[in-house]
Amino acid sequence: MSSSVPETAAPSAAGTNSTPSDVADGAAMYTRKALRKYDAILHVNTRWVWRCHHDEILRRYQAAVGAKHLEIGVGSGECPDRARFPVAEPDLTLLDLNPYTLEFASERLARYAPRAVRADALQPLERAGVPAGVFDSVAVNLVLHCVPGDLHAKRAVLENAAAAARSGGTVVGSTVLAAGVPRTPYARRRMRKLNERGIFHNSADSLSDLAKVLGGTFADFDLDVRGCMALFTATTA
Repeated sequence: MSSSVPETAAPSAAGTNSTPSDVADGAAMYTRKALRKYDAILHVNTRWVWRCHHDEILRRYQAAVGAKHLEIGVGSGECPDRARFPVAEPDLTLLDLNPYTLEFASERLARYAPRAVRADALQPLERAGVPAGVFDSVAVNLVLHCVPGDLHAKRAVLENAAAAARSGGTVVGSTVLAAGVPRTPYARRRMRKLNERGIFHNSADSLSDLAKVLGGTFADFDLDVRGCMALFTATTA
């Protein structure tokens, strides 16, 4: 079912060091005006600031994406737009807290008639009407570094993604880390400013904590570092 006006669940937050205001503030920067420039700015940042070419993210995404797919944190909708789904008419659900990103991505992906759901990924997704245990693949690309709290609190996002996936389903994602990865002096300064502005919430995010969270949530996972970004693919039990 196509939806230009997304279905809505009441925004809320869960986890250490996070509040409903923190979650809403982190999503608020993605206005329609900003989203028109989003892809170009994102590609510059990932390649030249975080030192990970965006095509690396897309390649991992492409290898994981299935016929029934849930996109958590949709941004501009670039990854599902550029991906080649294994079927001509994939069953696509878009989930985000921000109505602008949902509308923008839904329009971009209109050829797939996606279902759009406005909800907080920290909360159980079934509360927003997203069924559990049915998706072949779930994506959480460039999401975790924007979520308030430390990685142990952010684990709720990954647990919700895992709950939405079918048995043996795949969860694919990427995030910018602040510790345990190489960071240039400019990346450190840029990351600090983004955290100060409430756009990022990753000052405590480390590679070791991410590995622990993935290991405690999934039956199996693969984790790679590209610059100060972590790219992962995980499989549900």
